[in-house]
Amino acid sequence: MEAATSEWAWLALGCNIGHRGRALACLRAALETSGLAVEGESAEILTLPVGVTAQADFHNQVLLVRAPAPWPAPSWLEACRAAETVCGRRPTYHWGPRRADADVVLLGRRGEVTSAAEPAVPHPGLLQRPFWHRLIAEIDPEVAAGLGRLRAAR
Repeated sequence: MEAATSEWAWLALGCNIGHRGRALACLRAALETSGLAVEGESAEILTLPVGVTAQADFHNQVLLVRAPAPWPAPSWLEACRAAETVCGRRPTYHWGPRRADADVVLLGRRGEVTSAAEPAVPHPGLLQRPFWHRLIAEIDPEVAAGLGRLRAAR
């Protein structure tokens, strides 16, 4: 099976260790250095941790980014992991605290690419993080409205 490709991706940024605002700025800059253009960005908000709740709140933001050409889904994940490393992420544990986190939430300008397996697209945590919906809506209310189809499909 051919890998899903897209010129567009919706990325969720987050962190809860160190200077959180600087960490999100570092992630945005690292993604742009990798050749991506930030075409839309939500506000930065504080959210409660998901999963392991006995830790500091997270600083989160969603970006709509565009690559110079269609990228396969794994390349989007690689760009996110590289940005995390540049910005100081170190391995901890599942749902643990992190200095820099970037996740591929949706692929496609309208979030229409749904066949990617690695990374899983749409992100499996999308339904557990309603704040992502709110942040996506700041950039494109129609894409956020379409997320209801994900709830209905599961």
